[in-house]
Amino acid sequence: MKKLLVKTTAALSFALLALHSHANPDGMKMDQEGMKMGSMEMSSSMGFATNEDEVKAVDTANKSITLKHGRIESKSVKMPPMTMTFPVEKADLLSQVKSGDKVKFTVENRKDQATVTALTVKK
Repeated sequence: MKKLLVKTTAALSFALLALHSHANPDGMKMDQEGMKMGSMEMSSSMGFATNEDEVKAVDTANKSITLKHGRIESKSVKMPPMTMTFPVEKADLLSQVKSGDKVKFTVENRKDQATVTALTVKK
């Protein structure tokens, strides 16, 4: 009887865990709003990372761009592939891009925050 109770409890626990992880798939999305870049691996050097990826959103009011990027790895910025909103160093960088564009961009560590410092549309 005791073994049956233990097995039943274990089976129900696993079922609830599985149900919880599949019930809210939106809970798995990464929300970068207000994300402090200090938690990312970055050094204080002025190295840079250049990537070629896709624009998901442009926010001129907040001087930022959302990019779906591959791995970024340089002396100052190390990030896994993800979709993330970056501040841009100069607002005029945003005038040349729109959502859906394939771009080449440079990310540099500025004041402990990964910042887009160069941005060009791929042709």
